[in-house]
Amino acid sequence: MSSQDPFSLLQQMQADTLMVTPDLPEEAQVANMWSGIGFRVGNVHLLAPLDQVTEVLRCPEYTLVPGTRSWLRGIANVRGNLITIVDMSEFFGKEPVILDDRARLMVMNIEELNTALLVNDVFGLRHFDEDEDKRNISGLDDPVDAHITGAFLRDNILWGVFDMHSLAESAGFQHVGA
Repeated sequence: MSSQDPFSLLQQMQADTLMVTPDLPEEAQVANMWSGIGFRVGNVHLLAPLDQVTEVLRCPEYTLVPGTRSWLRGIANVRGNLITIVDMSEFFGKEPVILDDRARLMVMNIEELNTALLVNDVFGLRHFDEDEDKRNISGLDDPVDAHITGAFLRDNILWGVFDMHSLAESAGFQHVGA
């Protein structure tokens, strides 16, 4: 047994342990991530901020509304709520959305507006590094651009950040009469 007192022995054990213990990893810088729902209107890839969409679903049966513009597909009952269905592609002057296996409704999360946008395809949740992937979109020439607030570039695809509030407030969107 050692002739050292218990306190000295503990100090020696601590010193021995610190010499062989690996350093803690350095604190890594976490990137600011932006997340949205990826979707397609015609040939344009877009992203909807998560807080602007309440749900994504297949297009249910709907009822036509006479005297409205052709892009207003009709109204549907979704879980007891009447939802107006807008063909987003046709609204922007493109070919109407074909109701196939990829077409989806994106229900807008805008107070007092029960509207869903019919889109060509939904790609699900997409995540982007805000600092590295953000792009300037000035100079693009598409009617959708009036409602795009920025863009991200990933795998040579430009994803425009689509502002549903801007769309809902636009005069063209509010005037559905033919």
